[in-house]
Formats: sequence, structure tokens, C-alpha cells
Amino acid sequence: MTDIKSLRKIKFMRKLSDEEAKELEDALAQNGFEFDTQEEAETFFFAQRDRDLEDIAKLNVTNPELDLNFRAESLQRFEDFYFKCYVDKTLSSEILKERMEELLTQYMRQVFVSNEMAEWMVFENDFAEGQYELGILYGYGSGTMEHYAEGLDKKEDNDNRTYLFDKFMLYVPEERQNEIL
Repeated sequence: MTDIKSLRKIKFMRKLSDEEAKELEDALAQNGFEFDTQEEAETFFFAQRDRDLEDIAKLNVTNPELDLNFRAESLQRFEDFYFKCYVDKTLSSEILKERMEELLTQYMRQVFVSNEMAEWMVFENDFAEGQYELGILYGYGSGTMEHYAEGLDKKEDNDNRTYLFDKFMLYVPEERQNEIL
């Protein structure tokens, strides 16, 4: 049973005013890129995904210590590499920080897919017909277009610099944890 002190720590959501709801819908309607059809969006986004995965493979070749093998622990190595390049500056990279964050996001998505926990999907924006974005559909039917690594160096509670790994492991059933590490 929950005690009163515990309840006070919980931040309850309040209902948005009509004006706030409209502002939120307008903001959400800006997400994605416009296409005439789902097929056009899929062609564009899947080609973009493939280019990103090729760039990740090249990065893996030039930095073999990354060992980007699509296992969960490789997320820690890739995140560590990011911090060494853009925060600690003990490594250098010709890749812009924002581009590296995009690559980290695509890599994390592929880790989900490679471990048969999700599949790639192009989603239409619920708030703007004809606007699409790339994401993944988890095995239990929920989808996300989250950009996992965006602003990675500014994520709260990432003192251990294991945000991506920790986030990924939240989705891994206990009986599969040893299998995907």
C-alpha cells in the first residue's frame, strides 16, 4: 500500500487548457517530412536508414575498438566513444556532433531490430496528414520515433554515461538479457 509521503512525491498530470492543447497539437503537427504517399515516405526513409547504417559500418571499420556488433553492450561502447569525442575531447572525429547523435539513434534502433525486439517502420503524423517520420515498432505493438541520442551529453541522470544501454535494457525481458548482451 502506498503511503501519503510517497504520493506527495508523484507529479500528477493536469488537464491542458484548450489553448495549451491546440498549441501542443500545432507543435506536434510540425514533426516529420511531407510526402504524397506512404510508399514515397518509406522509400526515402529506408534509403536514409541504409545510408546511416553504412556510415556506422565505416565508423566501425576505422574504429575497431567500437566493435559495433548490434548487441546491447555495444551501445555502451558507442556512447563512450561519443563522450570521448564531444565532451572529454580525448578522441577526435570529423563527424559533427549532431550527425553522430543521428547515427547513435539509428544504431540503437538497429540494435532493437537485430535482436528481434522491433521492426523498422515509417509512421504518419497523427496531427498532420501526409507528414511522416522513421521509427521502430516494438514487438508488443507500440511504436516510437524517439531520437534516442539527441542531446545525449545533456541527458539528466546520465552521470554513468550509459543512457542508451540503460534505455534499451528497459525493453528487454529478463529471460532474454543474457542472450542479447
